Amino acid sequence: MKNLSLWKRTLVLLLALILLPLWHDRAFGEEGGVLDEERLDKWMDGYVAEHGLNASYQRFSVGFCYTGTGECWYYDADQWMYSASLYKVPVAMLMAEKEAAGELSQNTNVLGMPLQYWESTALTNSNNDSGHAMVTYLGGTYLGKCSDMTIRFTELPEDYFDQDFYVNSYYTARYMTQVMKTLYEGGGEQFPHVIEYLLPAQPDNYLNLSLKGRFDVAQKYGSYEEPNGNKNDHIAAIVYTPTPIIVTVMTRNVGNYQDRMAEIGSYLADYALELDAEIARRAEEEAERLRQEEEARRAEEEAQEAPAAETEAPQSVKETAKPAPTAAPEVEKSDSRPLRLLIPALAAVLALVLIAALLVSARRRAKARKRREAARKRARREAEQSDRYAPRH
Repeated sequence: MKNLSLWKRTLVLLLALILLPLWHDRAFGEEGGVLDEERLDKWMDGYVAEHGLNASYQRFSVGFCYTGTGECWYYDADQWMYSASLYKVPVAMLMAEKEAAGELSQNTNVLGMPLQYWESTALTNSNNDSGHAMVTYLGGTYLGKCSDMTIRFTELPEDYFDQDFYVNSYYTARYMTQVMKTLYEGGGEQFPHVIEYLLPAQPDNYLNLSLKGRFDVAQKYGSYEEPNGNKNDHIAAIVYTPTPIIVTVMTRNVGNYQDRMAEIGSYLADYALELDAEIARRAEEEAERLRQEEEARRAEEEAQEAPAAETEAPQSVKETAKPAPTAAPEVEKSDSRPLRLLIPALAAVLALVLIAALLVSARRRAKARKRREAARKRARREAEQSDRYAPRH
């Protein structure tokens, strides 16, 4: 793989993802998937021990999703912690659904301000007034934060959710990872502008401490000290590695939490690159296996046809004039041609599909870069024009 050009690696990865449903069991084994949960658990155990994150007064949870296969990995991800400003993501998703359905637009007056203002300041600047305004519009409560409306953004059963989820906006890393996965999969069609407003958030902090300049990050942080002194600090993000990933880190009473989040985000981003290479490797192996099977099939056909040709007796002109009893083998020979041509034809079609997909992907990335730059410029203008709406935790 190291000697392949970027173009070839991209084509191989696209081939792997396209063929994934067809050769999943053969390539990935009976259990399926590429994630090595044992490896991730071992690394995280060592990381927690190294940084002393397992004290009785602390909580430390991680969620990770590799969108190439949809697999998720969780580390102590069912600990309930106060969501702080993380709630603004699923609430904004509820508002965005209304926009996608045509009920609202970015210019619609919502409680005295355009929807665009509430969403952008809540997601980019983490403005609390904006988050509460959207909750009020949706009919939620100040404490519950519309939690009951957001369960459908996950695959979790209703009995998973703690009472504090409904009453006090307590989240888990498992819940938030699945919310972000739904946001990524729905994108701008189902949730217009949500990712756009998350991309310029915290450009020099949280996961951008380690990933800025490497990958774009659409992230939302949450930070809140409860009256009892417990300090909650969280991050939930879409990291745009070649195959994007979801990273959630939720903490309570953890010092240097941004450094911890940035280090974990960097490790998981590098791991995603390894998974890309592994999928490409398995795709190459499967393609080679199919090629060998086709060669073996052709060789077998030729071996069966050779004895028949050697034993065929010369025919006289008279015998040739009669209805030939050897017509049946000729029909068989004719019928076998489509089979011999099937794989090259499929390969040609697949090559066209791969090239088209690559061109479309490149065009989308270019458009996405333009949208992200426009969002960053808009966020800077709004911040300059609204100093009184400084980010609050």
